[in-house]
Amino acid sequence: MLKVGYEKNQDQICGKIEGDLTHEVAKQYFSEVSAVAKETKCAKILTDVRLARLSATESEMESLSSELAAMGIALDSRRAILVTEDVKQYKTWENYCFRNGFKGIRLFMDAEAAHDWLVNEPIARLN
Repeated sequence: MLKVGYEKNQDQICGKIEGDLTHEVAKQYFSEVSAVAKETKCAKILTDVRLARLSATESEMESLSSELAAMGIALDSRRAILVTEDVKQYKTWENYCFRNGFKGIRLFMDAEAAHDWLVNEPIARLN
């Protein structure tokens, strides 16, 4: 299951993925996020993958992280990812994103902390 929406009162894009998180599911998710971001001009994204099973390979994660900008995900976007305690694979994803210029990405196990980070931290603009 995949859901993407815009929370106007919080000015953030909220997404949720449940079940198998494959390369194809991730591409579909980011395509939907990109469309909402373009429509709303919002650069704050909260993604909940706590009920997902990450099954993308490392090479697929590396490939997708290098495609995100071309898919319409802004380099200066702020992306909070809600994960379970098993963060090893998501740390790999986070590192690939860092390498490809996405510095505003952070993993959280606590939804409130993720929300606070999205709302209270300024979004750094690239020049």
